[in-house]
Amino acid sequence: MPAAAAMLYAHWEGLIERLAESYLEFVRIQRLKNCELSGCMPALVVRSKFRDMEGTNKLKAHIDQLKFLRSAMEDRPKLPYRKSIRTESNLTSTVFAEILSTLGLSDVAFAGKFHLLDHSLLAKRNSIAHGQSLDIDVDEYLMLHAEVTGLCSLFRNELENVSVSRLFQQPSQNEAGPIG
Repeated sequence: MPAAAAMLYAHWEGLIERLAESYLEFVRIQRLKNCELSGCMPALVVRSKFRDMEGTNKLKAHIDQLKFLRSAMEDRPKLPYRKSIRTESNLTSTVFAEILSTLGLSDVAFAGKFHLLDHSLLAKRNSIAHGQSLDIDVDEYLMLHAEVTGLCSLFRNELENVSVSRLFQQPSQNEAGPIG
């Protein structure tokens, strides 16, 4: 059972990262302008620009950043989606909450399971990964499996809902106007 718990954690971490990146890619291919994006999406674009100039003291990089901030609202974003989601190889509840925030999702539906993620799933994975002996009985594993797969489904459903509802888009852009 210890190997199964480690694999369950790997599935959790990999699925969260891949689904989140897929969602960001979906938003990117909508070809909206920066000003048409809502919430966290423009912040992701700006964050990637700031990361591009990290570590430089050259004024030109800062001037380019300022030009971007002043003029980019009518541009189509270069929304980063590859490697934008960082699980930090330890998908704690804090890291997961940051991923939810990055995607513009509320953590309300997940917060009740944060203790389970940190103290059951992640703690067991870390014990196993660091060579400690760990006994997990079948019933305990089956409960953990059910909880984690339920959270995976919940996360997928949340992303599907915001995609279908187009919550990544400014309200004036995602509401249908009167017909006729």
